[in-house]
Amino acid sequence: MRIPQLLLGLVLASGALLVAAALVPEAPGAGVAPHPDHPSLLLGGAAASPAMIAIGALFGLVQIAFFGACFALGMQRRGRLGPVARPLLVGIALYAGVWSTLVAAYAATAGDPDAALWGSFPAATAWMLYGMWPFPLVFAFLYLRHFDDWFLNEEDLARFRARLAELEAEGAEGPKAPPSR
Repeated sequence: MRIPQLLLGLVLASGALLVAAALVPEAPGAGVAPHPDHPSLLLGGAAASPAMIAIGALFGLVQIAFFGACFALGMQRRGRLGPVARPLLVGIALYAGVWSTLVAAYAATAGDPDAALWGSFPAATAWMLYGMWPFPLVFAFLYLRHFDDWFLNEEDLARFRARLAELEAEGAEGPKAPPSR
């Protein structure tokens, strides 16, 4: 019962952070403008205000926690996470670390036209493409790794097949009368 309560708390925190973001004024010079050499491209302006960066960073962390809680809700078996708990918590912590590094890279380099590039991208963009984007594969691997031993083991599969055979036999004989009250 704790995971649904956690999900509710995370949804409320997300809402509060969105309201806070709507109330924080935009930093002067923040936003985008057409690139001087390539008008079809947009060029980022100054960095967002420190308050907005903090709100955005917290919002991202709340979303990562929400994702992890949803994943945990689906990975429970009889109310427990079993062997999945520790790798799931480590994965969420690493995901939050990548996000925090991305935000720090943005805060350090936004609006700086001379910032160093990583593989032809600004640091924050590189973290997004090479760190954040593929990271959910860690959770897919975790699910695949534990499916046979945690979700559908041989004993459960045998019970399922036996029940399926019972239902098929009932279907061949016709429907049973409902029990009388």
